[in-house]
Amino acid sequence: MGYQRKKRFGPIVDEYGPTVGGYKYKKYRPEPLAVTILKLAARKTAVNSSAEFLLNAILDHIAARGGQRKHLEYVNKRRVQRSLEYLKRKHFIAFPGKGLFTVATQGQARLAKVDLDRIKIAKAEKWDGKWRLLTFDIPEEKTNLRDYFRKRLKEIGFFHFQRSVFILPYQCKNEIDTMCKELAIESNVHLITAERFEGDDSLVKSFGL
Repeated sequence: MGYQRKKRFGPIVDEYGPTVGGYKYKKYRPEPLAVTILKLAARKTAVNSSAEFLLNAILDHIAARGGQRKHLEYVNKRRVQRSLEYLKRKHFIAFPGKGLFTVATQGQARLAKVDLDRIKIAKAEKWDGKWRLLTFDIPEEKTNLRDYFRKRLKEIGFFHFQRSVFILPYQCKNEIDTMCKELAIESNVHLITAERFEGDDSLVKSFGL
């Protein structure tokens, strides 16, 4: 069994994802609880606002996607309740009756606008010879968003170049802008287009350019 390490808002899973930039990265799970709850409610599988009911629905949802319950010890009633309060505060859900909730118009608009898990970066047929350097400085109090954002960067093809610097050879501004806006971290992320630099031959080889 591989080494496993828990993080504050979710564990690192011991399975590996696809090779990215010549390296294999560990997958992270799961998406933010609030997003999962919205998805479940939109499918009319989680309209009961009971934290216990939602907890079981969330576990079943992630298990159906190939997750393992042993990796979800951090999901509990308290965090589910906090996610519900967040959704209510943002007017993403409404409570039509005691013990029930539905996805409000704003919640439907949010789900329809973007599904962060499906964002991908298209590979150009011919490299334009430029690097996209992404840097971020997300506050400690946003640890869950920082981990989720870092995970998504690796999944869509970025190479972890330095501590908080990721690099990609393809155009990605629209996708990154969308992710940052949805996660409300626009001011914490910077994307720079740079020319080739000395010593980047290994990166060119790793990306197969």
